[in-house]
Amino acid sequence: MIIVSTFLWGLFAHGMMLFNKYSFHDDAGLFTIGQTYNVGRWMLGIFDTCSKWLFGSGHYSTPLFHGIVTILCVAGCSILLVDLFQIRNRRLIIGLSGLMIVFPAVTSSFGYMFTTPYYFIGTLMGVWGGCLSCKYNKWYLYLTGLFLMACAVGVYQANIPMHVSLILLYMVKKVSEKDHAEWKDFFWLAGKSICSCIGFMLLYLGLNQAALKVTGMRLSNYQGINQMGMTSAGGYLKRILTAYKEFFIPTDKISANMYPFSTDIVYHVLVVIAGVATLYLLYFYYKKDRSLCFQTVLLAICFPLAVNFIFFMCDPAQVDSMMTYGEVMFFVYLVWILDMFFASKERICQVLTYMGVILLMTLNVMFSRFANVCYLKAEFMQAQAISYFTALSTQIKSTEGFTAETPVVYVNEFEKYDYTMANIPEFKEIYLIPYAGSRIVNSYSWKITMKMWCNFDPVSEDAAAYSELPEVLEMPSYPVAGSIRMLDDVLVVKF
Repeated sequence: MIIVSTFLWGLFAHGMMLFNKYSFHDDAGLFTIGQTYNVGRWMLGIFDTCSKWLFGSGHYSTPLFHGIVTILCVAGCSILLVDLFQIRNRRLIIGLSGLMIVFPAVTSSFGYMFTTPYYFIGTLMGVWGGCLSCKYNKWYLYLTGLFLMACAVGVYQANIPMHVSLILLYMVKKVSEKDHAEWKDFFWLAGKSICSCIGFMLLYLGLNQAALKVTGMRLSNYQGINQMGMTSAGGYLKRILTAYKEFFIPTDKISANMYPFSTDIVYHVLVVIAGVATLYLLYFYYKKDRSLCFQTVLLAICFPLAVNFIFFMCDPAQVDSMMTYGEVMFFVYLVWILDMFFASKERICQVLTYMGVILLMTLNVMFSRFANVCYLKAEFMQAQAISYFTALSTQIKSTEGFTAETPVVYVNEFEKYDYTMANIPEFKEIYLIPYAGSRIVNSYSWKITMKMWCNFDPVSEDAAAYSELPEVLEMPSYPVAGSIRMLDDVLVVKF
């Protein structure tokens, strides 16, 4: 049921991306897996080697193949989570499996189709590892779980919030199953959970150092990778407060916001439902055993920080939509607690459960529509770029004196502006990467886009030697006449 549900929701949300090819920004290169060892993603580097060995070729950004692999991985995550938390209500399972695949972080990841399946294979490994470390006490299964979680972090460090949230939520589940509080058992469970978190991180760091030594590489400073988690005492406090703030009041109009348009209203109502359900659970524990209630309160307070742990790991300003998949664990908690309520005969529990099911389905539909809007914008942006670069390449080739061997110099290459280019203001509401922005002609990968989609790849030279020449300074900016001219056997285009 979960596999069918995930595929149906996945097609509803991502069908446009799966059956078309939108390629710009990082995906414009097509034949890559992304940065690996130099950014601490040693397991992604191993995936790179294994993929080339298995398929006998380099990499290709294939939307249908990569998309289906990704959907299967997400379905696998849902199966493991439903089993771990013993969720039985079919409606809630369908709602959760849908959210796992239509969540905007997945839509963002599909914009980087060349590496998406590898990231979600890593996520599946991490969830599997978390389940092993939580469920089993046998040392070899426990260590296997830690190793799998370390491998998931070695694919993408943004998997850490998933692991932390899963381990904490399982601890909440184990506490909820007790009739009376035993502080000894509580501290043992807390100690095991903390050891699990520290353990997979130490394994990741140790294996990362080994990979760097073997490859002879050093960590890049890309997005603070080489200083991940490092800041001042005041910085840590600020990050913690940001994590809580983003849980209850997500910041609008930023890439990291997972609740665009009016989805934030549904999310806030679901947070209220989760809060009411939690308070009701605490009241039940309070009547049964006050210590049990206190233990649950301690764990519940930590949960928003665990879900948004990415804001603690790095500078909140650097968090983008690719890094926020861990936030989906809130819905795992919501479904788990509503599933417990559904078994109750009390009226308020039944009402909360049905409200939760309706709102989960509504949010699935809204996220699916949002994904389609993002892909619609991608199609328009790509078509505009192809049109722009086709016209540019035609004018370059039509310039008198230009031959196939003529070097081309692009002056002010990231300042392209065409007053005739159509502006679609409705799409300005999309902040999810890589769909943010109004056009892609000034992307760092614009030359690759022109090569792949317009079949134009001339020899180019550095503009530094030409940009300050008097003849170039006098030239107008493209597309005005005279913005393309030959200078000493070199063709100069001034933007």
